[in-house]
Amino acid sequence: MVRRYQQLVKEHANSTDKLASGLRSLPCASKSSFASTQAAWRFYQNDKVSLSKLSEPLLEAAHDGVSSRCTRYALCVHDWSRLNYYKHTSKEDRYQMSHETDVGYDLQSSLLVSADSGKPIAPVAQRLVTSDMSYATYQKEENPEIKAHLDEVTDCMKWIETQKFAKPLVHIIDREADSIGHIRQWEDTNMLWMTRSRISSHVEYRGESMRCEDVANQLKFTKVRKVKCKNKVYWQWVAETPIRIIRQAKPSQKKQKKPAVSGDTVDARLVVSRILSKSGEVIANWLLITNVQDVNADEIALWYYWRWNIESWFKLLKSAGGTGSV
Repeated sequence: MVRRYQQLVKEHANSTDKLASGLRSLPCASKSSFASTQAAWRFYQNDKVSLSKLSEPLLEAAHDGVSSRCTRYALCVHDWSRLNYYKHTSKEDRYQMSHETDVGYDLQSSLLVSADSGKPIAPVAQRLVTSDMSYATYQKEENPEIKAHLDEVTDCMKWIETQKFAKPLVHIIDREADSIGHIRQWEDTNMLWMTRSRISSHVEYRGESMRCEDVANQLKFTKVRKVKCKNKVYWQWVAETPIRIIRQAKPSQKKQKKPAVSGDTVDARLVVSRILSKSGEVIANWLLITNVQDVNADEIALWYYWRWNIESWFKLLKSAGGTGSV
């Protein structure tokens, strides 16, 4: 068995492409690729091979990357992706995530990205949710308690902070994280964060409660750089202003009705990034809220632009990684 494990490690090490996400069979006339797959299955099914153990090399690579490739900050991008196994009826722990053919699993990933270059460093945490269980690299391997996305990612963020990376982390989450209740939790634990605000979210601007979009329309924009968007090159324009968030938190009403919850005022920055065509058409409009105060607005906008790395990571897992064809 030990010899087989050594062979398996060689197959992983044999990958010459940095983006190779799955094992590759060594050229050998005595065995087929199916035999290699069977050996890998036995390895992963070994009770002594835990998720946390499997993720240790990635965590080590993350520490090395943050130390060597980040000057002031490292970005930690969090997101979710659905793994559709609608036709895989043998997988009895699938569940329906939205419509009737959207059946499979929910995957949460946290990817470290260099704040200097935008290049991905390493995934540092992952969680897979099935119909009755939560499997995570950062907590008890099998956890029957399945939390909502933002509750779970808050636990993940707290765990990542305990890893004591060489540079401060800025946690970046898309618009789903425009939740003042969770933002207050992050503030209470002194985490650095950035999220994209909903257009309708209200903030306090110059002493008045206003929608983020209305605040953005009052700001003066500066032309900062060319960026690629929808396979074309456009100019990015950026504006910023200090804001305060004073609204009440509205807990999820799915299981039972809960009253709105008041909390401390959150002092933050609204950074607005607009991608405009030559004619002035708005191609993309990002309303970014962050508590990072010592970085220029154009760099904050660039950080969010680099958030797309995690979408490429999910694409890699679903294609080269084979999640769509297992």
